[in-house]
Amino acid sequence: MTFTTVGTAVAASHTEQISRAFPRQGAPDPVAREALLSRLHAYYVAYMGGPEDFASIPRLNASREIVEIEDAWLAWEDAQVDTAALPENGAVFHDWFLEVAAQHTQPDFCNYLADEASMEEMALFFMGEELVDSKFDDLMAMVQIGTEGHTKLTIAENYWDEMGEGNIDHVHTRMFEHSAVYMRKRLAEAGIGREALFCPEAFENASMLLMYGIHRHLNPRALGAMGVLEQSASPRFQAMVDGCNRLGVPADVIDYQRVHVQVDADHGAEWFEGVFLPLVNRSPELLREISLGVATRVRVANAYYQRIWDAMRGLPKRGEG
Repeated sequence: MTFTTVGTAVAASHTEQISRAFPRQGAPDPVAREALLSRLHAYYVAYMGGPEDFASIPRLNASREIVEIEDAWLAWEDAQVDTAALPENGAVFHDWFLEVAAQHTQPDFCNYLADEASMEEMALFFMGEELVDSKFDDLMAMVQIGTEGHTKLTIAENYWDEMGEGNIDHVHTRMFEHSAVYMRKRLAEAGIGREALFCPEAFENASMLLMYGIHRHLNPRALGAMGVLEQSASPRFQAMVDGCNRLGVPADVIDYQRVHVQVDADHGAEWFEGVFLPLVNRSPELLREISLGVATRVRVANAYYQRIWDAMRGLPKRGEG
């Protein structure tokens, strides 16, 4: 086989994998979907590397295969949205947004976290959340680029909160890492790996915000997705706090979650007033992009929470095995 035929075969395999992962009709192939979405996640994480990683940071849009995966994924996600149900104008956006955000609170899952989850199940959930929360301050910085006026100030205020209001020990990603270190140890002590997180739903949930934040033309979708996240996250954080208290987790381990019970409630209201209201009346096209970000975030996250809940309940119980 020549070099040319090898390259053709690889290209055909890549195209076939994309077709299976994001089909125009029928159900996606979860194996192909996980492979492509995990590849995207690794690419985004590498792209957001620090100064010391300068030599290994990929150049944006330099990989044709990455662009093809993104285009296919975006098209597939857009096809899942009932566009007829999106708000037609800014006047109806408020009620529509609150209704959609309410679908993202996951009350049954929150009750399970608070009242039933084992230590190992709780630890696995923390590890799933790490895929998003560990980059959230960078995402907050990225979405303010190009905004102006009250919108920029609202995002800047939220970012200042993420920065612990100038106290390095209160920087939110640092606080989350403290939680994650503890939870990793609990999984290791129980002999449980993180394989249950290797599923398309987890990588999709993690990669969606990263893709929206990295690509400037998707900025309105990022604003929509982050707004619905802020609006709906408080009950989930409260459930994590309640569950961890029930399990005897040290108070300092859940400082991040405890802080976000109130912080995200405040941010949700501030985001609507300061970010959405100045933008949703600018144009029908901008309203549609923001709304697509909201609707897609809810669909992706709900699928993720259901999948990780299944994975949690599938862990061996103490005394089994």
